[in-house]
Amino acid sequence: MAGLGAWYFLKPIKTGTSDKTKTDFSIKNTESITKIFISNKFEGHVVLEKKKGVWWVNEKYEASIPLMNFFLEETLKKVRVRGPVALPARQNVIASMATLASKVEVYCNHELYKTFYVGSPTSDMSGTYMYLQGSKDPYITHIPGFDGFLSTRFPIAEHEWVSKLVFDYQPDDIQCVDVFYPANPNESFTVKRRNKNNDFDIIASVNALKGQLNYAAVKSYFGMFKTKTCEGFISLKQAQMDSLRLQKPLCEISVTDSKKIVKKLRIYLRQSNERDHSLFDSHGNQLTHDPSRFNAFLDANPRCFVIQDIVFANVMIKYSDFFIKPTK
Repeated sequence: MAGLGAWYFLKPIKTGTSDKTKTDFSIKNTESITKIFISNKFEGHVVLEKKKGVWWVNEKYEASIPLMNFFLEETLKKVRVRGPVALPARQNVIASMATLASKVEVYCNHELYKTFYVGSPTSDMSGTYMYLQGSKDPYITHIPGFDGFLSTRFPIAEHEWVSKLVFDYQPDDIQCVDVFYPANPNESFTVKRRNKNNDFDIIASVNALKGQLNYAAVKSYFGMFKTKTCEGFISLKQAQMDSLRLQKPLCEISVTDSKKIVKKLRIYLRQSNERDHSLFDSHGNQLTHDPSRFNAFLDANPRCFVIQDIVFANVMIKYSDFFIKPTK
């Protein structure tokens, strides 16, 4: 049965792949790619599809732009054949690929353009066994200038492809930012663009603390919203998600862009657990909440984000942080 499976796997199929191109795994014109389907017997499949210039993962989430660009330009475009599989190893490679390989379908202009299989690394970890549907032999592939194998560049797990971007604005693209602290409204504030001369107003509660404002800090605040990414996502049952959403947020940040489109991030304290490290105060008492990470929801996005304080600290500031600190 194993031999029959291996034979079927490498049986030439009429897909438009001629002998002349049986070793051409690369896609030269990556801009024409509209869909990529990756699957294997163990992990299922993932569908990457471009709609109106935007790549989507499984029709649910936007894909990571840097990851997609790397995959298209540095993997699909540059993969090359290093040589044929040595004859003594050929049957073992065929048998292994028939079971373990990932199938990759590439669609250009919405039509199937190329199908190939990505197998395991070579013994020296410098090449990857691949088979192009329509040919009769597997080959050893590589990317010139890259010392390693290619299998890991074709992940199937959905979260590997999903964009981790939360905010990504150029300062001139922001019209207004509202920061609200439900437990401390006197530290809430709004920074609003006044006119085209790059002047700003900062508005706070009439009961807010009084101090001398540092307008240089106010003017630079919009510049803090570039490439704000989350650490990852956590899987919660629907009841847990609903329970978390009903809690009072630590902070809410709403960004209104120049087109009056609003993105709202709700940030919550994140409970610590035994797997976390260094979550103790100076007296050795275990902290109930993680001081360096938070849970967050972005608009109506169904996922729960995990964000890091080191990334978001300069936008999660309080009104009093804009005060000029007295010098000693």
